[in-house]
Amino acid sequence: MFGTRRLSLTVGATAVMATMVAACGGDTSSSSSSGPASSSGSPAASTAAAPAAAILNLTGATTKVDLDASTAMVLQQNGVSVAPVAPATAAMANGTVEVSFPITAGYAAIYPMTSLPFVRGTFSHSGGITFSAGGKTLTATDFVVNPGTSTLTATVGGKGVPLLDVDGSQVKMTSDSSGVHLDGAVAKLSTVAASALNSTFGVSLFKQGIPVGVVHITAMGTADPGGAASAQVEQLSGQSTSVDIDPATAGVLQKNGVSVAPVAPATASMANGGLTVSFPITNGYVAVFPQSSLPFLRGFISHDGGLTFTAGGKSITVTDFMVNPGNSELYGTVGGSGAVVPLLDIDGSKVVMTTDSAGAIHLDGAVAKLSATAASALNSTFGVTLFTAGIPLGVVHIIATAVAA
Repeated sequence: MFGTRRLSLTVGATAVMATMVAACGGDTSSSSSSGPASSSGSPAASTAAAPAAAILNLTGATTKVDLDASTAMVLQQNGVSVAPVAPATAAMANGTVEVSFPITAGYAAIYPMTSLPFVRGTFSHSGGITFSAGGKTLTATDFVVNPGTSTLTATVGGKGVPLLDVDGSQVKMTSDSSGVHLDGAVAKLSTVAASALNSTFGVSLFKQGIPVGVVHITAMGTADPGGAASAQVEQLSGQSTSVDIDPATAGVLQKNGVSVAPVAPATASMANGGLTVSFPITNGYVAVFPQSSLPFLRGFISHDGGLTFTAGGKSITVTDFMVNPGNSELYGTVGGSGAVVPLLDIDGSKVVMTTDSAGAIHLDGAVAKLSATAASALNSTFGVTLFTAGIPLGVVHIIATAVAA
């Protein structure tokens, strides 16, 4: 998005990560995650030392959870079943049921133990989990892990919610040719998730802090080009990413009978002389670097809502958008398949970044263009050749704020 240079993640880079943790131990507790509040009471971005190593764009592999045996037994005794949502899978491993969720995209950085939290970033997954009991179900999908704030959020009923609290006090890191491994964190049910499960099934069985299982993460991807961030936000919480739809593209779609509608809680309105679609930001991590250290904005931003394209009685829905400014991509989940795909290529050559009086970061002027993957999916769905890679969807405006300390 901002002049990214691509590098390969080498065993040497992962060895630096492993050496850092082996020497210092690990703790990803959320107590040190937030930056200081500004004088206006709004959270301010924190400054940061250079990470020992970082992955600019995560491209795999998996997050696995070894389900807690005691919790699994209690669920079984109370008639509650837990099943993976494809492409997540379940298998017996380490003497218990292990559920695996493919990592789709994200950003991760390793910092010295003197600069806690030492693991920072966010990364997303495909698949999910369905809880079933008494003829009722609750499904959570599209998990987003923020190791810096020790949280896992998920999409439930079309909205992003904090699903798990992650205790990383016993985490261990190693590395090999398959990637970086983080093992030993314990996932526990959040207050919001416990309340949602109790409400769905009409019980009082679920409590905040119930251990769900032990987490094992294997990550790989494109290495970060390095440098020290001038500022960073450990956890984004609002506001939105908006796209001013390109008038010419909108005209072509209308002429060919293709309608585009937002999926709640995304909204559409007339603004800036045309149609603007807005997607609420739910989570993320952003590090801002000097413009001489491209890409100058790195991290990962997740959203609620989505878009539905409809034509000739057929439709295709994409939701849960995730923006990786470091590699100039917007990803989304294709409805019905659970697959996470690159939807838009983002040209940030003319982007302008400002900060308002409340401390919110504004990024304006990037242009979103249809990716080859998205063009192919749309043509296949509607049986046309109308969509091609590079079609301008519109101009992007991001307003991001941080979670208060």
